Amino acid sequence: MKITILGSGTCGSQLPGVTNRFPPAFLVEWDGEKLLFDCSEGVRFRLEKAGYYYADLHHVAISHCHPDHNALVHYVQSVCCWNGWAGPPNPEINIYTTNQIVDEFPTIWKFFTPDDPDRSRHNWPKLKFHAMPDANPSIKIGSGTLTAVKVYHGFGKTDAISFRLETPDGVFAYSGDTGECSGIREICRDADVFICEASARIGDLKNPVNYGHLHPKIVGEIAKEANVKKVIFFHYTGLDSDEAMIADCRSSGYDGELICGKDFEVHELSANLV
Repeated sequence: MKITILGSGTCGSQLPGVTNRFPPAFLVEWDGEKLLFDCSEGVRFRLEKAGYYYADLHHVAISHCHPDHNALVHYVQSVCCWNGWAGPPNPEINIYTTNQIVDEFPTIWKFFTPDDPDRSRHNWPKLKFHAMPDANPSIKIGSGTLTAVKVYHGFGKTDAISFRLETPDGVFAYSGDTGECSGIREICRDADVFICEASARIGDLKNPVNYGHLHPKIVGEIAKEANVKKVIFFHYTGLDSDEAMIADCRSSGYDGELICGKDFEVHELSANLV
C-alpha cells in the first residue's frame, strides 16, 4: 500500500508563523487500485505535482460536504476537459460519500453548470454515487474493502463519515473531520495506519464534544484504546508546534509510531510488515 499526502492542512493559509499546506487529500494505492480520500480545492494540481495524471481516478471517497474537503464539481470539470482535449478519457468515477452529498449534488451541479445541468452535452465522466454507510456499510474495490461509519462534526449538524480500507497489505483508517464519538473509535480499531485530523488546539477540551474537532491528546487516547500501529496527524493548523503536538499526544500513553504529516510525503505499508 502506498499513501501519498496531497494535502495535510486546513481551509486557512498565510496564518502568522504557519507554513502553508494544502487542504486535505490523500491518494491510497494497492494492487493496481487508486482511491482518493477527500477531493479538496486544487487537488488536480497536486496530483500532477506528485506525478499522476489527475484524470486517471475512478474511486473518490469524500468525508463530508465542507468545501475544504469537497470540491468535487471543480475536479469533475477538469476531468471533462481532459476527456475532450487529451485522453485517454475517464468514462466513470465512483464516489463514496454521505447521504447529504449524494442528495444535494444535483442542486450544486446545476448552480455551477446551468448550461448543462444533466451533463449531457460535453465529455463529462459518468458519476456513480454510493451513499455510505446507510445504503452501503461496506463496498469492495478490487482486493480491498471500504467501510464507513458516521461521526460527529459541525455541532452534529454536518453529515460526516470516517473511512476504513482493508487490503491485503493492511488496514488504513481515515478520520475526515470528527469530534469525540463512538464512530471514530470503531473505524480505527487495529489499524496499521490511522490518518487522523487534529484541528483543535492543545488543551481545547470543548471542541471535541462541541463543534467536533480532535486535539492531539484525545487522538492518542483513541489510538491507544484501538491498538493503532501508526498515527499521521493532518488538518492541524500549525499554531502548535509539531514537537508540542507529539508530546501532547504521547501524554495519553500512546506509544506507536506518530508523525505530523506534510504535503507530498509518501508512506508505504507492506504485507510483510503487517
